[in-house]
Amino acid sequence: MESEIPVLDWLNLPEGAQTISLWDPLHDADLQNITSDLLDRTMRLEFDNSYIRKFYHLPDDLKFVLLLEGVQSARIDRWAIWPGKFYIPDNTSHEEQKKLVAEYQSKWRNESMSWSFFEAELSAKKIEAEVSHAILAKWNDRKCALKIELHINDDTYHEIGLRSEDLKVLRTDGVSFSLEQFIRLGESYWQAFADRRISSGTS
Repeated sequence: MESEIPVLDWLNLPEGAQTISLWDPLHDADLQNITSDLLDRTMRLEFDNSYIRKFYHLPDDLKFVLLLEGVQSARIDRWAIWPGKFYIPDNTSHEEQKKLVAEYQSKWRNESMSWSFFEAELSAKKIEAEVSHAILAKWNDRKCALKIELHINDDTYHEIGLRSEDLKVLRTDGVSFSLEQFIRLGESYWQAFADRRISSGTS
């Protein structure tokens, strides 16, 4: 009898799964387009990282692409923001601000959405999606799960959950690229950003 192969998913990561933060290369990037091919089981997510383009003097039309192969699931949820009053009093410490925000966000409601509707709205440019955070989980060298937190139209928050048999990073100018190179680009940019803040005396 064949042993069961665990499903790599954020709800139940198998033992030994490696998590990789994609905050450095994707924070504040715009998710501009998603193209799915159900027959080929692929999904292409196209990002515009303006800060990386400018920092490295890359072409204005260059985009970075996450290409998922052997796609097994695609989900998106939205956070319905609690409509009650919320404010942070003046002179509130940073730690207290974080506590107040966490308490406020704990009252939000997670709601499921239609993936095909979201993909169509994004591809038709009817919505703008800015990445807040992204994280990748890998298992058995290739299998992966991807979670992306999005700020939609500066108004609502959505969360994408994807699972696939493999993931590749591409540049739209045809230059060969890797996930490690993509992450290093972001790390170098944010390190330079932090150094500039220190040298200018800003916090």
